[in-house]
Amino acid sequence: MSEYIVGTLAELNNKYATKQPKLVNNILEETAVLPWFKWQPSSHGLWNNYEEVTNIKSADFVDMNSPLPTMGVDTKLKKVDLAVMGGEIFCPEDKAQMFGSAESYFAMRTPALLKDAGIKTERKLIYDNIARFAKDNGKLVSADDGTGQGYSMYAIRQIEGENIGLYSPQGFKNGAMLDVAKINGGQLYKNENGVLGYGLRFKGYFGFQLANKNGVSGIVNIDAAHIPTEEQIDQMLIDARANPATTVIICHPKVLSFLNVYKGNILQATSGDKDIDRTYMAWNGIRFVTSYNFL
Repeated sequence: MSEYIVGTLAELNNKYATKQPKLVNNILEETAVLPWFKWQPSSHGLWNNYEEVTNIKSADFVDMNSPLPTMGVDTKLKKVDLAVMGGEIFCPEDKAQMFGSAESYFAMRTPALLKDAGIKTERKLIYDNIARFAKDNGKLVSADDGTGQGYSMYAIRQIEGENIGLYSPQGFKNGAMLDVAKINGGQLYKNENGVLGYGLRFKGYFGFQLANKNGVSGIVNIDAAHIPTEEQIDQMLIDARANPATTVIICHPKVLSFLNVYKGNILQATSGDKDIDRTYMAWNGIRFVTSYNFL
């Protein structure tokens, strides 16, 4: 595996996870933002180095017979550490007997555990990364004068090398999205409670890198009484330099239902209409991605 790709988790799964192709489906089943996000290999396995441009001295106009200006780019080296995504699952000896084998027990329990892991990962992306980055860079506005209550929505533009997910190539070396190992070689062992049984360990290395403040913006404190104005949403997209190819608006489905007022006020229906479509799929060409993993 000498060449690593940039892609969504599903694309990475199709490329590398030849031994456990269904793992990513379980991880992504209850998520909406995570499947859209793209990932690139980290520069150093468990961390990623990147350069942030701090100053540019470029070409300029000068008078005839005048010396040319000196050009240069000043940068600052920055580092993003990857985090461990994983856990352990234990099957008591007696339960393994009831299920026919520990493997049967693990096969039944693993999908639910991985779905929950996907939910936690998506919330980490939304709140610990996108929301925090927008706030730290002054890219948030409030829909209600800042009471701190309500929903939020964000415009996020993916930029390769800047605003993107990170994965360790070492995580796929065994042909799986998450490396799976039998604890104690698959033999009986005692857990922390002294119970004999069998165990599996899941582990992968992933992270999120947000380095370009002009790719993230948001609106907070949204509720039924404080719906973002059309101008606020337009400005959110401008602040993120949004374009349909690389940008989405992410929010809870309830936020999108609040915005239906802008369409509902001008919606016309006749007596023969069988379906009333009050909602949107995009705003000025920028697609909505809704997730119940918003708080």
